Amino acid sequence: MNRIIILRHVESEANRSNVGLGRTDSPPTELGLQQLQATVAALTDEPITKVLTSPLSRARLLAEAIAEDHNVAAESTDGLIELDVGELEGLEWPLVRERFAAFLGAWRGDDSVSEAMPGGESLLDVLERSRPVFDDLVADPSDGTGLLVTHNFVVKMLVVHALEMPPREWRRIDTGLAGISTFRIADGVPAVVRLNDRHHLNGL
Repeated sequence: MNRIIILRHVESEANRSNVGLGRTDSPPTELGLQQLQATVAALTDEPITKVLTSPLSRARLLAEAIAEDHNVAAESTDGLIELDVGELEGLEWPLVRERFAAFLGAWRGDDSVSEAMPGGESLLDVLERSRPVFDDLVADPSDGTGLLVTHNFVVKMLVVHALEMPPREWRRIDTGLAGISTFRIADGVPAVVRLNDRHHLNGL
């Protein structure tokens, strides 16, 4: 591939409610559907030839709309599904702080990437399963742009991987809803072109 785009999903009902969200298949909100249309329009001139997506609907619906606009198929892969947040799923943050204070203390520490969510995954688990998806596109000799539609923590881990940053630096990557990050691929090396671009959402 000549370019790879990593795209975060649109707003879901759980995002709006500000509760712990991992594998729950929370549908897009009305704003999320507006973000979807704006993102499709923003990418319409990109020569997208391959679309890979998380199976969760907040990502998949966006991927399918972009894929249709480019006359390609959207392929679902579990490698791009969101971090399994385990027992934090669906909890409001005051409850998380009350029930999992010890975990949150470790999560804020220097080794946060190795700390598994209670009953769920660690960020290193996310990196391990998502990295091959990105690397396969980097190694793909065909022309065009590959698109990955995924989630907050997956975007963070893919960006630190693409830029060869230490995984522990993941908090330095901002990931807004429907944010677009683009990498140019030259001689098998990704170079960042834009990161978490959300200008297409102005006015929403």
